[in-house]
Parts: sequence; C-alpha cells; structure tokens
Amino acid sequence: MNAWEAIVNMLKAEGIDFIFGIGDSSLQLYADKIEGITNVNLRYEGSAPFMAMAYARVSGKPGVCTASVGPGTANLLPGVLEAYSGCSPVVIINAAGSQKTYGMGEFQESDQIAMMKPITKWSARIPYTDRIPWFVRRAFSIATNGQPGPVFLELPYDVSGKTRWELHDIGTPRYVPSRRIRMGGDPALIDEAVKLLVKAKRPVAVSGNGTVQSGAAEEFKQFIESLGMPFLTTPGGRGILPETHPLALGVCGYYRTKVGKEVYSGADLVFTVGTRNESYSTHQWRDFPEGARFIQIDISPSEIGKNWIPDAGIVGDAKIVLRQLIDAIQDEVIAAEDFREMPRVKEILKAKEEFEKEVEAECMVAETPIPAKRAVYELSRVFGQNTILVSENGSQDSWSYCCPHFQVQDGSECVPVAEQTCMGMGVVGAIAAKLARPEKKVVCVTGDGAFQMYMKELPTAAQYRAGCTWLVLNNSALGWVKHHQMTAAGWNTSTFQVQPDFVKWAEACQCFGLRIEKASEIRPALEEAIKANERGIPAVLDCVTGLDMTHFQRAE
Repeated sequence: MNAWEAIVNMLKAEGIDFIFGIGDSSLQLYADKIEGITNVNLRYEGSAPFMAMAYARVSGKPGVCTASVGPGTANLLPGVLEAYSGCSPVVIINAAGSQKTYGMGEFQESDQIAMMKPITKWSARIPYTDRIPWFVRRAFSIATNGQPGPVFLELPYDVSGKTRWELHDIGTPRYVPSRRIRMGGDPALIDEAVKLLVKAKRPVAVSGNGTVQSGAAEEFKQFIESLGMPFLTTPGGRGILPETHPLALGVCGYYRTKVGKEVYSGADLVFTVGTRNESYSTHQWRDFPEGARFIQIDISPSEIGKNWIPDAGIVGDAKIVLRQLIDAIQDEVIAAEDFREMPRVKEILKAKEEFEKEVEAECMVAETPIPAKRAVYELSRVFGQNTILVSENGSQDSWSYCCPHFQVQDGSECVPVAEQTCMGMGVVGAIAAKLARPEKKVVCVTGDGAFQMYMKELPTAAQYRAGCTWLVLNNSALGWVKHHQMTAAGWNTSTFQVQPDFVKWAEACQCFGLRIEKASEIRPALEEAIKANERGIPAVLDCVTGLDMTHFQRAE
C-alpha cells in the first residue's frame, strides 16, 4: 500500500469510522479501499469540520475531516476556528504541494500551515515517509489530551508518492494508537475545596463542555446530589444531566431563566467544572454573585483564574477530580437520605414548578405569526426523550437554549455551537450526529438565515439516510441583525425581500418538507417529521414565526 492507504489504516487503528470531506482528497480516495471506514462525501468542504465537531461530541471519538489542496483547505477555516473555540478534538489531514517545487508557482500552491496555525493546537508538515506514524499518533494525542482541540497535518505530494509500505508496517508494533491521558487534582487543593464546600450554605455548580467531554455525568450527579447543590450549565455543558433533574436550573449567562437567575444570584459559593467562564456563559463576566467564594476545576492550568480568581483552583480531568471530591466529602458530610427533602431543594422545586406553569401559559398561545417559543416548546414535548438537540446560531437560540422552553430529557444530548457561533454549524452538525447515533432522534432548531447558508447539504443527508429534522423558525430575516438595527436605528436592511420555498427545496433534495403557518399545525408536523426520520428520510419543517427577543431582556 502507499502512504495514504497506510494513514487510513492508522485512522482505523485509532477507532475512526467516518471521514468527512467532498471526496476529492487523497485521504478519502484511499479510505474507500478500507473496510470499516465510511467516507461522507459532502457538497461543500466548509461543512466538513462542523460535521467532525458534531461527530466528536456525540461519539466521544475525535472527528476526522479533509479537503483538497489550496482553496479546499481555505474553505475549512471557519469550521476549524469553531472547533478551536469549542475545544473540539478534530484531526484534519490534507495533501500539500510538492516541497521540491515550493515557491515556483505550483498549481494551487499555498501556505496551508500558516493558515491553520493560529486556529489549531498543532499544525505540521510530514517531511519524510518513515515519520508518518509518529505524526499521526502525535496528532491524535494532542487533539484529545489536555484541553482538546483541532490539529492539522499536511503530506506533500513528493512525500506521499515516494515509498510503498508493507502491510505489517502499520500494524503492531510499528503503529501504536494514541492513548488518552487523565490526571487528578492536587490533594492539598482537594482538601481546600472540601472545606469551602462544607461551609457553604447556598452553593451553586456550573458544568461546562469539559465535563461532558470527560464523560463525567455519573460523577457530577453523585457530587451535586451528595450536597443538594443546584446546578446550571454552559451551552457546551448542556446535556451532562437531564434538565428534568430536580437540581437542574437550565443554562447560565445570557440564556439563564427566572429560577436559575434567582438561585445563582443568591449563591455563597460558585463551583465551576469544565468551563472557561467565557463571555456568553457569564453575561460578560457580570454574573458572579457578590461575596461568593469560588472553586474552579479545569483540565488546563492556563484557564485557572483567567477571568475570575478562584479560592481553590484545581487542575485535572473533570471525571477524576469529581471522584476525588466525592470520596473526600463522604468523610465530612452526612448526606441526607433523599436530597429532595432538604429545605433549600424543596424551595427550588416549588419555584421550578411554578415557573414551568408560567412558561406553558406563555408559550401555548394561538398567535399569528407563530411565536418562536411556542414552536420550540412543542418540539421539546413531542420529540421528548432520547433526542439529540443540535444547536444553531441565530435569534432562535433565545428559546432553544432556554429551559424549560426546550427541556433536555432522559437519554438526550446536546451538540453546541462554540463561542465563535459560526452560522451553519448546527445545520450540518445534525447530519453527523445522526450518523454517529442512528438510534436517537436528532433535531436542529435553526433560523432561516443560518439554514440558507448550509441547506446545500440536504442531499447529503438524504444520500446517507440520515433521518434528522430541521425546525426552521422562519422570520424572513437575519434575526440578530434585524434586532440590532431596529434597536439602534428604528429600521432595518436585513429583512429578506426574496425568500426560497424551503418545502420545495427539501422535496427537490429527496427530503420530507412541510410548512407550518398556524400554531395548531405544529404538533402534527413534528409527528410527521419523526415518522419520516424513522424511515431514514430527513425532514424540513418551515415554521413561519415573528421576531421575539424578550428572553434576553429578562436575562439582564
């Protein structure tokens, strides 16, 4: 086999089963020869890193994508930037122009390393054929260990075509797959954190993306229940536990809702795990409760104290550190037989119950155009358990991110957009999520603006029978842009004067399409979408809505 075939076998040894690209790269060309790896051939290279991100989130494996030389590689940049922002383990392996002719104006010659270096954990050129195993193993190790993130490798033409490999060269012991390295926290800092936790009367936890990536759901559950500690999540941490859990308060920062805001504001201790406490998750760092103590857990030393200075800052893997804390707390705290009987928890449960009734009354109104929150509320109730919500950027996220408008239920997961909020990530990410978890329902709530940027991938979803649903909240505008223009100037230039027929587009792409114009049509349409998905048919629901940004006014 040649060098590219050898690399594909190395990917297989790393447990990779999907490669995302448009089918024109050397990596995908030779992947077709290897059993056990599926090429997902897209319509646009820019979709590939977004799909690799979504795949990584729900599979727990690194996502792999590729593109052709030059402009193909340049088309990856927005998605790689999003992966870098979201600490997503994505491995990109591309070809590159020959080193022998570099600088002479070779076809599609470009400095790909310079493009990728600022937005990856590591970008490197493989200079010699016999170094390929080292570079591939190193790429996977860097992508997954410590604070995860994207890496980029390029293999020049004069290296890839230089040597042929024998099959045993890529097996044991020549190629040894990378291993995930986990580390625990400093025992002295664990003791400090326990002392703070034991003294706290009104602690609140915030779980981030790192807790989900660590696979720490069970440890997080035991930890908060042992203390009766209510918790919020960042957008990236959503799904660590069902939002039906008695201690769940929804999303923090700009997406916080009434009860979460009240409980968090009154906390005397904030405990964050797996979050960098970025702008959107902290209301531009304005949300820290006055006088509260602070415990921070993060895999990266550079994140400790970056924004808020902790009283105890513990570097370590979320799963291991939480286990350390659980074990240490057992010696200090006599846990109640049922945390639900704790007075503070009873108050929170009562407040949540009253708020959920308020939300139901607010959402279940028959108005025209349909309130976006009504569509999202009914989506949550119809799709229910075992659903993957793939988030999208746009004005619609003011409701899809908010609990209990959309409530993450048992067996459900979330695929978040990172802080760069590249539009279209959720639209194409839904396809990858369904490929990775075909047994679960998958839905993307998107605005019409983001949907139009990447609806070119609907044929891809149909081709691979990825039965996911897009709920398009169609207000004929770029919602955030229109909101800001109306607020600042009283008029806008962002309302679309020409809008495509999304139902006809869906049908042209061999998908199911349905337009929703009345509130009474929402539930039947959602049920029809699920039926189509069960047959492997993607579904597009074009829901005519107005522009409603009231959630963000309440969150202030």
